[in-house]
Amino acid sequence: MNVSLYQKLAITLTALFIFIAGVFFYWGKHLEEQTRFESQQRLHLSLAPSLVRDNPLLQQGVYDYKALKNLFHTLMVLGPAFEFYLLDQSGKILTYSADRSLVKRDHISLKPIENLIQYRHPLPVYGDDPKHQTRQKIFSATPIFNGSTLMGYLYVIVAGERYVDTYAQVQKESKVEVSLVMLAIGLLALFILMLWLFRNITSPIRLLNIEMTLVTKQGFSQKDVSLNQWNEHSKNEVHQLGVMFHEMMGHIDCQFEKLKRVDLQRKTLLAEISHDLRTPLASLHGYLETLSLKQNDLSDKQKQAFLATSLKNASQLKLLIDQIFELAHIESGHVSIQNEQFNVVEVLYDIVDKFNLSTKAKDIKLIFDPTRHDIIVVSDINKLERVITNLIENALRHTPAGGQIALELLLTSERRCQISIKDSGVGINPQELSQIFTPRYQATNTMKVSHQKNIGLGLSISQKLLNLMGSQIAVESELGVGSNFSFELVVA
Repeated sequence: MNVSLYQKLAITLTALFIFIAGVFFYWGKHLEEQTRFESQQRLHLSLAPSLVRDNPLLQQGVYDYKALKNLFHTLMVLGPAFEFYLLDQSGKILTYSADRSLVKRDHISLKPIENLIQYRHPLPVYGDDPKHQTRQKIFSATPIFNGSTLMGYLYVIVAGERYVDTYAQVQKESKVEVSLVMLAIGLLALFILMLWLFRNITSPIRLLNIEMTLVTKQGFSQKDVSLNQWNEHSKNEVHQLGVMFHEMMGHIDCQFEKLKRVDLQRKTLLAEISHDLRTPLASLHGYLETLSLKQNDLSDKQKQAFLATSLKNASQLKLLIDQIFELAHIESGHVSIQNEQFNVVEVLYDIVDKFNLSTKAKDIKLIFDPTRHDIIVVSDINKLERVITNLIENALRHTPAGGQIALELLLTSERRCQISIKDSGVGINPQELSQIFTPRYQATNTMKVSHQKNIGLGLSISQKLLNLMGSQIAVESELGVGSNFSFELVVA
């Protein structure tokens, strides 16, 4: 059975209220009974002593049981609520006013009688009821002496069986009915109030549930769903949940849009890379096919030229494939960073030495002149080398002969240092700076060199590696002046 939260709350609170009302009802009834018995016993404490003091039969200490029985009967007629019993020193019942067939005990415990006589126990004090094996009732009692000798006790049940039956009948006909009516009215009023309160409490939850259901049916999109306006300043937890739900849906929509853009970029990138792969592959295939078919008709010089071109296309193809795999590996999230402490100056000198031949061949100066040689950083040395290599290669492609590239290392604070790669190349259009880290993007003023083709993945790889290393790459550029790529590292 499907039960809503509102129904569960209503059923639970109703059951709880009935339980609490029952506890209070019985507790109140018990308290009223205790109070009534205490007042009755306090009122009749002197009953038994007065009877012994005023009756000659009891004063003498010599009992005429028949006369006493008649006396008790007469007193019981005058006071139907009382029951009279004469006990010996041990508590044995000697005579009484009640019908013989109704008396179930032949002994009465003397301890409650002693507690009452000596005021050793707060009222009400309950004593044994001779008409029942286990029941106890309030009583009045007094010892009977013959001179200084204890002869027994006069034991008077204050609220006798006739009184209890009469009181129960009256209570049944009046107070019980009134109590039940009041309880029923109270329950009904509380039930109605409770339903109203619960409806107000659960109404926002129902609205939130409706919103979630509609959004789910729309494929977790809120574009075509009319959502409620939740009060973000409310202290009501449901309103706070509603606000967070709207924020979450906005975030999900934003993520969906990003996924769509990324998917579109991936398709575009795949199409463009396919073209880049096809071009050197087709050229490689063509030259090799020509060599295979016309090798006897070609001179040695032509064969060497064909082989050189094929090797160049094979190298270009390998470079493209390596960069595609590297970018895919980074984006897959499987790249781990292995940080260690090392002297960054030594690493930079090694990288500069690696470019000596290529810079001389292009007549470009690569300058590195640090002011300090003891800067220890915390980073991944292999990935740092990859980033700086990519940035220097990018600077070489965009710097004409006679230009220069400066590798700089500066301490920006006690815990940070900055590495910069500055070139005197063609620069980048300011409108294109935000796009240069997009895979395979090439600025409009990229130098076109016939013997070298740029596939546009180096900057994207560098940016992603730096992000994994906890750093950000920054770029400044001016057309015709050059570009400056920089990032920071943590100093040990």
